[in-house]
Amino acid sequence: MLLLHRHRNDSVVIHKDGEPDNPIVVRVCEVLPTGDVTLGFIGDNYKVIRQEIYSAEPLNKRGDELDKNERRSTNEKQYGGYYS
Repeated sequence: MLLLHRHRNDSVVIHKDGEPDNPIVVRVCEVLPTGDVTLGFIGDNYKVIRQEIYSAEPLNKRGDELDKNERRSTNEKQYGGYYS
């Protein structure tokens, strides 16, 4: 894992080896006093989604797989919008 210290409006450029013309840019848009950070993603032909949506099997707070009722509730929250 690469750890970087970035400030507001600083960016990181990511591309596949040998494909520098097809990058994805991750920009720090906002840093709040609470420590929360807002990131912006720029890149053609990329689908950017939150990790909790990407994961095939969501986990509960204990780290266990969700049961059927918990999964339904979690999916409704996750797919309700990008900011839920």
